[in-house]
Amino acid sequence: MNWEKYFPPGYAYEMERNGAGLLLGLGAVLSLSFFGRLHSAVDNLYEYRNRSRVLREGVLAAPFGRLVAEQWSFYLPLFLFLAATVIFHYIYYRQSTKSIYLMKRLPGRWVLLKSCVQGPLLGLLAAAALAGLLNLLYYGSYLLVIPRECLP
Repeated sequence: MNWEKYFPPGYAYEMERNGAGLLLGLGAVLSLSFFGRLHSAVDNLYEYRNRSRVLREGVLAAPFGRLVAEQWSFYLPLFLFLAATVIFHYIYYRQSTKSIYLMKRLPGRWVLLKSCVQGPLLGLLAAAALAGLLNLLYYGSYLLVIPRECLP
């Protein structure tokens, strides 16, 4: 993939891209703690009688929304990092290359904004796609593990 077109011309984007990828992966790995909360929710549905595990009468499992609610806070460092990179891209034009005036004179009105925002938006879309896939995985796991009569 040609990453250069998503960043300002001449910008050393590799470190920024790798940092965003690391934060994305870290958020995904930390969000796997959902399975620990799911295990606890399933354990609360059962009681032990005569050395056997029996489903409690009339008990409902914790709603999926409550189990997954704090999962997405693990992506907050990534979102803050991506917001900061937009500012860094603008500073790159203003101080590093001193080409801000040239960028403002270009006939395309949105060229400067586009080159500052494209890379971070790509990272944001990747995070949203991964979060959506993980949400589907978590919901499918929830439906598989929770007995049908205990679903809220």
